[in-house]
Amino acid sequence: MDQPYSLWADWLSKFHTWSEFIQALWLVAIPVTVLGLAWLALRGIRDLIPALSRREWRGHLIYGVYQDPQGRWMVYWHDRQPQEVDWTNPPPELIGRGQVVQGVFRRPQE
Repeated sequence: MDQPYSLWADWLSKFHTWSEFIQALWLVAIPVTVLGLAWLALRGIRDLIPALSRREWRGHLIYGVYQDPQGRWMVYWHDRQPQEVDWTNPPPELIGRGQVVQGVFRRPQE
């Protein structure tokens, strides 16, 4: 009884007849292809998860709080000019749950 055709057996018999350079290329190309496909899949999942998240952005992006040469504390955030921090009425971006976030932004000691 004849054996059914096997693509894998046919490829393997041809693989043994190729030069060592071509065999080495195949041995490197297959793992690189698998790793590339895994990287693409994981990158796609990484990009899809935030898109599928139902949470909405609840704040403004603050780039930093710094002290200028005149000694004023300035807040620099997205699409706005730097503004001096008013410690009696801080901007809403520096307020968390109705209170000023303690220990993060402190008034300079005078």
